[in-house]
Amino acid sequence: MQVALEHLELLPKILEKLTLIEKKLEDSQSKRWMNVKELGKYLGYSVDHIYKLRDDTFFEGIHFHKRGKLLFDRIEIDKWVIGADTSNKRQEQKNNIDAILNSVLHKKK
Repeated sequence: MQVALEHLELLPKILEKLTLIEKKLEDSQSKRWMNVKELGKYLGYSVDHIYKLRDDTFFEGIHFHKRGKLLFDRIEIDKWVIGADTSNKRQEQKNNIDAILNSVLHKKK
């Protein structure tokens, strides 16, 4: 690759930008747990939309509450985004929970 001599002064700036891009890529790919703001940035959604999704769509296994902080598992989010079929697993979990609640409620009567 040949670089014209008149553009050599741009090399430090190019290196700086490449280093920044590399760091951002490493951070986004290596970080498994994200907070609401990070997840919004990762998915391109607003923080409000993330909370709405959490209330409407996300289930345990994708988000967790730890010490008052809401955390999201990037691996599970990626599966959700690409539409990996977790609906059967979630339906099975819901059915198990419903069965347990029904058995507890009927025992108390």
